[in-house]
Amino acid sequence: MFQAISSKIINGVITLSILLLSTYEGNDAAFTALSVDFLGNNIYIKTQLIDAFENDFEEIFRSGQKIDIFFKIKIKNNSAVIHTNEFKHSVVFDPMSQFFTIELEEQDKSFSTELYHELIEGISKIEYFYKGDKLTEIDVTLTSFLKKIRLESINKEYNMMMLWNFKKPKIKQQCIKGENES
Repeated sequence: MFQAISSKIINGVITLSILLLSTYEGNDAAFTALSVDFLGNNIYIKTQLIDAFENDFEEIFRSGQKIDIFFKIKIKNNSAVIHTNEFKHSVVFDPMSQFFTIELEEQDKSFSTELYHELIEGISKIEYFYKGDKLTEIDVTLTSFLKKIRLESINKEYNMMMLWNFKKPKIKQQCIKGENES
């Protein structure tokens, strides 16, 4: 019962925050440069989403609803798409325990924390492993986006992309196997 009341209060605060757009400031989310390691027939891709979760995100994450951050990766070799995948990082806050539970789909990893900065650090890191042909040169495109959420307390949908100024962070980078890589 306390959890239901707490959730409604938190959803009400979030709704009020979103509705008061006069104080709203969006985030300019972006990716850091890709780090790509060629390991035999495998490719290990790392990057980080930066400037993405400031401003109103803490209240959104504390709503108790599952919040998903989506990513889409495309790998090309000689202009031919050899791999595409969509994956997500998910956050759920438990108001009773005051812990965030985070799932990182591409890493097949989940963890919990009570610290907001650990949540942000965890959901911002992308570590993608591609197992495929032996390649020496690829083009990688990575995009992130948010989907609409429904705030149950007022039965309304909100486009989460407004928190990123309706701009999907995207990075496209050509990656060439170095002489010292296997």
